[in-house]
Amino acid sequence: MKRVIQSAINLSTSSPFLVEKIVEEISGLPGLKVADYSSDPDHNRSVVTLIGEEESLEKAVLKIVEIAEKEIDISRHRGEHPRVGAVDVIPFTPWQGVNMEDCKKLAWKVGEKVAERFDVPVYFYGEAALREEHRDLSRIRRGGYELLKEEIDKVPERHPDLGPAKIHPTLGAVVIGARGPLVAFNVNLKTQDLDIAKAIARKLRGETGGLRYVKAIGVSLKSKDMVQVSMNLLDFKKSTIYQAFELVKLEAKRWGVEVKGGEIIGLLPLEALVDVAGFYLGIPELSVEQVLEYHLF
Repeated sequence: MKRVIQSAINLSTSSPFLVEKIVEEISGLPGLKVADYSSDPDHNRSVVTLIGEEESLEKAVLKIVEIAEKEIDISRHRGEHPRVGAVDVIPFTPWQGVNMEDCKKLAWKVGEKVAERFDVPVYFYGEAALREEHRDLSRIRRGGYELLKEEIDKVPERHPDLGPAKIHPTLGAVVIGARGPLVAFNVNLKTQDLDIAKAIARKLRGETGGLRYVKAIGVSLKSKDMVQVSMNLLDFKKSTIYQAFELVKLEAKRWGVEVKGGEIIGLLPLEALVDVAGFYLGIPELSVEQVLEYHLF
């Protein structure tokens, strides 16, 4: 069986020219497929989703960091999304023929090479975390690049796992991890009131009493004259897309605000879509095995 790992690499840029340059540079690597890439000007962020074997992913990551070091200056970055580095997050997710242990080993191996080659602080998160305080990505990114720059050499919790306890002049810091499938799901609201989006996000977040496996923030979409509830569903089976969407609609109604629609960033498992279809069609037993393309694949 072929070994397949997914990596949705988060870049602190929304330049389509730079993202296309990165995609072009890595597309020829054997054993690698660029499955998807997209950019958002309000978040000032791009996600490049790769699937491939360990060796090809390692080469792709090093090439991406090499390009980012020259093309992205994190000290000048402005955007709605939390970030600590130019190549902000590099997750590895087991997909076929591999397990979480394989992804953890790949994260540690890639982290060592990134830290050594680029002299950049590296943090390991998720299942690859070496310290409990680094398991949660949001704790590493607390206060963003600006606060990390101040605290990285002063606060023990902020010390990197590898590399210097000093922010790289252009790359900032790099966070690398291993995790299960994540669904990045955003819902837009027909209002420019950011406080409403933040209030709804607070209701969604697991740590503030919402859906246990949901991370959520409220952001402003200046290019669309709207605000957004931006979410990561860390376990789409236990905190589902339809639960998150229905809760946003319910809370928006309380504020007298209309939901404009949702968006998926990057890729998501077929099982997650079948789950949504089953809910809205009233078919609780709908399964992936009933999808024709599943059998063709």
